[in-house]
Amino acid sequence: MLMSSSVNTASFKKIAKQLAFILGPVLLLLLGRFFVDQNWSTQRLLFSGLLFAFLALLLNRWAAAVSAVSLEGLLCQASWLKEGQTGEPLLARDLFEVSQGVSLASYLNWEMIAFTLLVVCAVGLGVWKRPRFAWWRLALALLLPCLLLTRIFDHGVLNKTTSSILADHFNASYLSYNFIQNTRQNGLLVHLYQTAESVKLPAAGPHSFYKLGSLKTQEAIEPDVALILCEACFTSLNDERFITPIARLKQKGFSASMMLSPVYGGGTAEAEFEMLTGLSSAVLPGIDYQNYASSYREDAATLVSRYKDAGYRTIGMHNFHGNFWKRRDVYPSFGFSSTRFVEEMSWKTRTWPTDDLLYDAALKAYAEGPAKGKTMLSLVTVMTHGNYTDRDYDGGLGDYNQRLDAAVKHLEKFVKQLEAQAKKRKRPLVIALIGDHKPSLTAAFYRKGVFDDHFFRSKGDRNDKFRFAYKLTPQQWRTRAEVPLFIKASTPELAASMASNLADKPMFCLPGELAQLLPEEDQFWGALSALCAREPDQLVPAQQVEWRKVFEPALFAERLF
Repeated sequence: MLMSSSVNTASFKKIAKQLAFILGPVLLLLLGRFFVDQNWSTQRLLFSGLLFAFLALLLNRWAAAVSAVSLEGLLCQASWLKEGQTGEPLLARDLFEVSQGVSLASYLNWEMIAFTLLVVCAVGLGVWKRPRFAWWRLALALLLPCLLLTRIFDHGVLNKTTSSILADHFNASYLSYNFIQNTRQNGLLVHLYQTAESVKLPAAGPHSFYKLGSLKTQEAIEPDVALILCEACFTSLNDERFITPIARLKQKGFSASMMLSPVYGGGTAEAEFEMLTGLSSAVLPGIDYQNYASSYREDAATLVSRYKDAGYRTIGMHNFHGNFWKRRDVYPSFGFSSTRFVEEMSWKTRTWPTDDLLYDAALKAYAEGPAKGKTMLSLVTVMTHGNYTDRDYDGGLGDYNQRLDAAVKHLEKFVKQLEAQAKKRKRPLVIALIGDHKPSLTAAFYRKGVFDDHFFRSKGDRNDKFRFAYKLTPQQWRTRAEVPLFIKASTPELAASMASNLADKPMFCLPGELAQLLPEEDQFWGALSALCAREPDQLVPAQQVEWRKVFEPALFAERLF
């Protein structure tokens, strides 16, 4: 009897040990999965399991579970941080654009560091205690890579079938028109898988854009042009809630008005895309520069190419790396005859490069032009790029204002010298400066009353703890999108007219106004001016994706591909 009891106890312990060996890592994965984003939806569990199976090929199962949870936690933290700063979640392409990581290094928080250490430790221990090779383990591990490879490289029936199965059986429908909502519905791992899709080029075909008509708004005086996209440059213009150093340009002869940026807190490339093309960046999926840099045709029809065709030297400059947002690849296709990036400037600090590097290079390039030549400068600044150091719980506002004040001083010096050179050349001159987006100072905007409680689904004591509502009203979107435009011209009346025409309009309207300064007629720019002549309220749709009805993909194919 005693022997039988001992055998039963031993058997029970053996079974319990086997169950713990089999189910323990799975239970750990489930608990960790809930810890990451408090959700056990089917599609989240599926992709957490696929990641675990992939890691378990080379790692001990306990280590694979910890690694899977920690890696997902790290990615979620990075996505929440990006969303807090820019209003958009992490995309698959963000993971492969190493150059973009440079700008995010200063945003790291302790949670990301902790998850990174957990991943490193778990992988190290997991390899040390790695399991024996088994074919069934290999088969399970290959499921995730096969799904990814199909998503990236297949444009046919296999990818469509996989997407249908995920949507029908795992509730993982792809909301390509709203990445925030897609992440909320499917979880980050599924979202990253879905946004890893191969980007299809818009197809050529008929479109209705030219039915908008045509409008001429300015006299074609063919001036030299300096177009400046100012990094995170913002100030209130119509009230006193958020006055910053750049507001003093109004006392320096600039006419000013507000325009609407397609992005908030980051995503400069999308604002630049609209500024140079006159097209909405909300139509095609993802970041246009990232997705299509290698696909734009050599003679893409842009504002830059319009000036180039009119006999202008077209010069594009940015005081940061040329591979940042793939500008080195994009600029030649967009019509720039010469480009210059920070690699060719005297950057000697460990901070963001100062804007005087950019302006000095621009002045030198302008001076090198033929005496009677025409020049277009397109300059993208970076000195005021976030992150902003929090001082006495000010949300980084003091650091931002300090850097912006220095940047404006560099700008004022540049404007004075450029005007002197243009006057010596007897050339009319137009200088247009626009903020690419509001700075990532959400906490400061909230405390100063620019944003109220209704803008957010959650709030905190730091900028990255604020989460915008999943759906903003058109008026809320307008408030978040507002950025200042400053224009100065050889004739003040021209600057005032341009600023008035562009007041409260989307950023893609700016190139339409600048295109009017050239004599050659162009059906696109006339139609764009007709569109932008509408009342501001008619230019803020309920959802930005609705611009697809105006800027049809076939128009993109005609202009850029």
